[in-house]
Amino acid sequence: MLTHVVWDWNGTLFDDLHACVAVANQLLGEFDLPGLTGVADYHAKFRFPIIEYYADLGFDTSPAGNFFQAARRYMELYGAASVQCRLHEGAMEALGAVHEAGVRQVVISASQQDNLRVQLAPFGLDAYLDGIHGIDDIYAASKESLARRWLAEQGLWGDEVLFVGDSEHDFEIAQAVGARCVLFSGGHHARLHLESLGVPVIDDLREVAAFLSQP
Repeated sequence: MLTHVVWDWNGTLFDDLHACVAVANQLLGEFDLPGLTGVADYHAKFRFPIIEYYADLGFDTSPAGNFFQAARRYMELYGAASVQCRLHEGAMEALGAVHEAGVRQVVISASQQDNLRVQLAPFGLDAYLDGIHGIDDIYAASKESLARRWLAEQGLWGDEVLFVGDSEHDFEIAQAVGARCVLFSGGHHARLHLESLGVPVIDDLREVAAFLSQP
């Protein structure tokens, strides 16, 4: 029986896709690298760990390369751009429906913890969320250890949890811990790619509530 929903943040509840494309292009310009041609190009390149995405964009990810400098600069640009971003349409209703069903909810994100709290603060989600969990740095290698630690602390088995995310990484985390997964098409990976992973793909976050009662 499902007792918890684990929400991803960036691209899932938080609608930052177009901001990320714009910021990536600004960053690429600053480093004299070819820009992204649009959302489809971004979707094709974006992946975890983030260092591999940067490598695909043309950054030097060797120990003496410019990846860490670029990642820090990206976060400066993204921090400024993301204040204009809002929740996806239907996000509040989805959180409310899950709450009304008596299912507990947390956010587990590959975003740095302090940045994550700053982004969530304006939206008043405390009434719905039992926890907000981000990683320790800005380099977004993976959130698997974070998810595993949270499950262990809560004394939960994977089959008690539904992961909701927008990327292949969310699917990978759910698979790793034996949890169910639903993927949202409005974020950082294209619907066609998400469909290839073999789990349900939704176009509206309000559809999440329908999965709570499924065996």
